Amino acid sequence: MKKFRVKKILVPTDFSDISVQAFPYAENLAIDYGAEIHLVHVLEKNPPAMIIRSIDLTTEKALEKIESDAQEALLELKNKFSNNVYVKCVFLKGNDFEEIVNYSNENDIDLIVIATHGRTGLLHTLLGSVAEKVIRFARCPVLVITPKKDEN
Repeated sequence: MKKFRVKKILVPTDFSDISVQAFPYAENLAIDYGAEIHLVHVLEKNPPAMIIRSIDLTTEKALEKIESDAQEALLELKNKFSNNVYVKCVFLKGNDFEEIVNYSNENDIDLIVIATHGRTGLLHTLLGSVAEKVIRFARCPVLVITPKKDEN
């Protein structure tokens, strides 16, 4: 059996608190294996029209602003990782799970660490699960982190 080697870890984020819950797992693995982290955000090619209208700009300017804000947010999330691990920020456009899987294949990613929103029932049926689709189509192992419930 081939030894499990991890040199590149892909960590997708949608900027939610839930997606950030995967960061400590990815960081610990990266430190243990001497791996680098590819922090990936996928922006939809065509964001919902309501978002564009709410910004009150032309469509082109609104899309530029959305992209610029997303790239800035990605760089800010990079700071959640310690200086003990190399983090490469990756900004992609397209269908989220397809872009994640394609990037992992094209960049020889050894492991994907992804958090799931944990949706069930009708919401899951309607929206699907990015994590579920990544698991189904990725060629490398996928570590799925389930969200921690708020303790009140």
